[in-house]
Amino acid sequence: MDFSTTSKSYLFGLFKAESKAPVKRGNGDSSIIMQLTNEFSDRARVDIRKWRDALEAADNPDDPRWSTLQDLYANLLTDGHLTAVINLRKAATLSNRFIVRDAKTGKEVPELTTLLKTEWFYQMLEHLLDSVFFKYTVMELVDPVTMRWALIPRRNCAPQRGMVYFEVAGTKGVNYTDPAFSRNILSLESLSPYGLLNNIVPQLIWKRNAQQTWADFSERFGIPMISAETTKTDKPSLDKIEKQVRALGQAAQAILPEGTKITIHDQAQKGDPHKVFLEQISVSNAETSKAIVGGTMVVDSGSSRSQSEVHERTLDDKIAESDRRMVEFFVNGKLIPLLRTYGFKFTDTSVFEFDRTESLSLTAHWDIVYELLNYYEVDEEWVSTTFNVPIKGKRLAQPGALPSGKTPSAKAPFTANFQ
Repeated sequence: MDFSTTSKSYLFGLFKAESKAPVKRGNGDSSIIMQLTNEFSDRARVDIRKWRDALEAADNPDDPRWSTLQDLYANLLTDGHLTAVINLRKAATLSNRFIVRDAKTGKEVPELTTLLKTEWFYQMLEHLLDSVFFKYTVMELVDPVTMRWALIPRRNCAPQRGMVYFEVAGTKGVNYTDPAFSRNILSLESLSPYGLLNNIVPQLIWKRNAQQTWADFSERFGIPMISAETTKTDKPSLDKIEKQVRALGQAAQAILPEGTKITIHDQAQKGDPHKVFLEQISVSNAETSKAIVGGTMVVDSGSSRSQSEVHERTLDDKIAESDRRMVEFFVNGKLIPLLRTYGFKFTDTSVFEFDRTESLSLTAHWDIVYELLNYYEVDEEWVSTTFNVPIKGKRLAQPGALPSGKTPSAKAPFTANFQ
């Protein structure tokens, strides 16, 4: 690596990651993020006031700090519905096939595509897609041999200034946009002011409050309160009644002195708590789904198949497409030029892109090829590879012709040319 001594001292000696054991490079220098101070993350109960304070801290024009807001996001990520819709949106991009093609010829370069079909690249894509939700992503190359990248904790970053602070409340740090870090630091920032999660923070807070209140309600009124009225006034009788009433809550039976009246106060259904709490939770889930995957019927039950398919197409063809475009801009504009500096055989005409060709079933694909056989000569090797059929040579005199004794059907069967 052709860094100056000064650059090395900055690049490999500034930060500390959460792991206590430092990651060493071949020359013995410590990785950048290994020098970050390992600090406490705030996991206290979140409320609207805390959220607004976090926004003010992140928006401070003199000294922006994002630790409180990023801790708040991390806290709310324990929500199961939120985790599901985030994973679904990311999977809509990560599950797509990608290729590297030559811009001049328009053809795929398989060996370059293979170079990116690695664990480190898919992990990088995960971090890049997270910038949609968290506002920004800053990554450091910690091992240029295996191309292993590590995420610099977002709570230590201030994207307005391009800074990473050693301590979230400290003043010492490094500007990761400095050209000295161009070979080891990659960053991506979304256009959203605070990240997409900020748009649904109130919904997540209200949902959590509704769940906590419902839990308190169940604890208090799940087992009905029991009261006893008696004409007895002597202490032994009262002690016996008290003991039996306490046991009644668990045993549902008791032996009480004559003249004692038992009343069970069932408060569990007063005010329809199921409607009060569950509807608030359902509304919060619906708002979360709409903000992240563009609809409620992709993950929620109770919808028709046709409606679910419409919402699924909204996610795959529109929302996920914007995510894929963001990834393409990043890989082509930042990652591929960096990989060239490390000796990867990408050229100036190498273009990364997701495969947007129409997906056809094998049968539908064959129907198209079968029609082409009536007008064009199709490469036998391509047909054999595409349809996984071992072709030894031509057998039929004309495309579409059938052996003697065979009657052509209205629609050519998939195996017509291979009988």
